[in-house]
Amino acid sequence: MKYHIQVFAGLAELMGGAMITVPTDQETMTITALKSLLSERFPEAAAQLQSSFVARNQAYAAPEDVVSIHDEIAIIPPVSGG
Repeated sequence: MKYHIQVFAGLAELMGGAMITVPTDQETMTITALKSLLSERFPEAAAQLQSSFVARNQAYAAPEDVVSIHDEIAIIPPVSGG
C-alpha cells in the first residue's frame, strides 16, 4: 500500500518533490501517525513537518483525524509574510 502526498513550498525541496509516494502496511492512520512516519522517512524535514498543516480531500484535517491510502493528502507548511 502507498500514500500519495502532495507537498508544498520548502517541504517539497526537502522531501524530493511536489508529489511523494510513501509505502506502508497501514491502509489508514491518524494525521499524527502520518507526520511521524514522514518525519522518520525524511528526517531533514521533521521540524517543518511537525508545524505543517495536513489537508485530506481538500479540507484541513485535525491531528486525530484518520486518512487512508484512497484520500487526497497534502502537506502545507506554515507561511509568513505580509
